[in-house]
Amino acid sequence: MTTMHWFHRAMGRGRRLAAFAAADLPPADRARVEADLLACPACRREVEAYRLVSGTLRTSERAALAPDQAAAFWSGVERRIQRGLDAAPTRPARPAMRELFWDHPRLSLASAVAAVVLVLGLTLGQMGVWTARPPGAPNGVEVVSVEAGEDASVMVFQAPDSALKVIWVFEKPSS
Repeated sequence: MTTMHWFHRAMGRGRRLAAFAAADLPPADRARVEADLLACPACRREVEAYRLVSGTLRTSERAALAPDQAAAFWSGVERRIQRGLDAAPTRPARPAMRELFWDHPRLSLASAVAAVVLVLGLTLGQMGVWTARPPGAPNGVEVVSVEAGEDASVMVFQAPDSALKVIWVFEKPSS
C-alpha cells in the first residue's frame, strides 16, 4: 500500500470509495472522488474491488427459507457459537502500553515517588545543597516566614545567598 493510499484510508476515504462504487454519492462528492482516483492507482483498484463484490452479490441467487428452517438455522448457529466460546482457551488480553505503565498500581506509585524525588533533588540542587560549601559559610536554610492557620501551616525558607524560596504547606490531620 502506498503512503498516499494509506493516508487516504486513514482520512476515511474507504467509505467514500465504497459509496462511489455503489453510485451512492452526491454529484459534488462524486467529482471529488473521481479526481482522487486519477491521482491514486490503489484507490482505483479498491473501487474496482468494491464493484466486483457488489456485482457478485447482485447476480447470486437469494436463498429463501421457510420460518421453521430459519429458526433451525439460527439455533444451530447459536449452538456452534456457544460451543466455540466454551471450547476457546481463556487467554488474558494483552494490556496496552497505557495500562502497563499508567493503570498498574505499583508502577503508578513508583512513578509518583520518582517525580517527588526528582522535584526535591532539583529544588535542593538550586539551593546549593549538593555543592560543597567553603569553610565558615552558613549551613542550612533561612526561615523567611512561618504562618499557622486553623487548616494548615505555611513555612517559607531559602538557602543563604539564594533567591530561590521554598514554600511548604503543612495540613493539619483531619479528625
